[in-house]
This record gives sequence, C-alpha cells and structure tokens, in this order.
Amino acid sequence: MNYYEIYDRYSGELLTRGNAAECRKALGCASLDSFYALANRARRGINKKYRVVIKKGGQVDYPVLGKDDPLYQKEG
Repeated sequence: MNYYEIYDRYSGELLTRGNAAECRKALGCASLDSFYALANRARRGINKKYRVVIKKGGQVDYPVLGKDDPLYQKEG
C-alpha cells in the first residue's frame, strides 16, 4: 500500500498525508481515481499546485491506524 504526503508547491506547507482514501477526503477529490490522477500529474510536473511524495508501506514515520483510527470509527 502506498502512503502519500501532499504539499503546496509554492509555500511548502504539508496539506495532508496518509493513504489514498485519507488524502482524497482531505483534498476534496470526488473519487479515488481523481486523486490518483492528481497525484500522478503532480509527480510528473503537469499539475503545478501540489508536490507529492509517495512512500511504500512501512516507510512512513507516523502511525497508520487504519480501522483503529478514532476518525474511522466515528464514520462507521
């Protein structure tokens, strides 16, 4: 599973980080496909608004809670 860190390209501010579903929700993308397209275009330099760092599972320095996440449990 990939984990994403999305930064504002101009200010360098961290906008969101997490798996694709978490980032999609935080950025307000309509679907996972639209988030994947945004990440791919930003990575290739086509989308100039965001800078995307993609990490493979196990390479992140923050806890990934998944279904144990309190926010996830509130939604369920």
